[in-house]
Amino acid sequence: MARSDAAVLPAGKGERTAARIRAAALDLFSRLGFERTTLADIAAAAGVSQPALHYHFQDKAQLWRAAMLELRAVIAEEERLLDVAADAPAIVQLRMALRLFLKISWEHPALGRIVALEGMAGGERMQWLEAHLTGPRNRRLVELARAAIAAGDLRSFPPEQLVITLQAAGVGVINLRPMMELTFGRPLDEASARAAHEEMIIDGLLGGLLAQPKP
Repeated sequence: MARSDAAVLPAGKGERTAARIRAAALDLFSRLGFERTTLADIAAAAGVSQPALHYHFQDKAQLWRAAMLELRAVIAEEERLLDVAADAPAIVQLRMALRLFLKISWEHPALGRIVALEGMAGGERMQWLEAHLTGPRNRRLVELARAAIAAGDLRSFPPEQLVITLQAAGVGVINLRPMMELTFGRPLDEASARAAHEEMIIDGLLGGLLAQPKP
């Protein structure tokens, strides 16, 4: 019988090995996609044998879910920080959410890559992500955008498209980092590059969507 999602994250003896496997899986799934990633690839990247991998995870689908759950704490921290600003105007909360999203995307690039890959493919894995990771957060951001539009702070674009457009633009440079560095020879590890990216997205893109843009 297949293990349930509740048992996806093993505990106790061998957890460090299981954590290493999950980390390797998350990296490979985010760069190669589910279909192109093999259990042999993951075992090799984690430095374990395939029998050791199968001891912790029954199959590739279960390991994919376990790897995705590694990102739950990332999103939970963002939600906690947004809760602190719950009394602020919607446009302020939206700007804060976008700033947090950019910070998290730089620190955990696998999140943006996974959402891009599975968002294009659709299907069962995207449904799982929507239920366990991305859905509640995206709906919260859409409500903030809708409230900012109603308050006259944002131009009246469909809030769902507005939120996804901002997120896609935010992770675009991060997802295409290898291409950027190869084509233009500019390392994106520099603080100045990341600061310019944040300014471009928040002041340039989000600022251009304001009902009354800053002069």
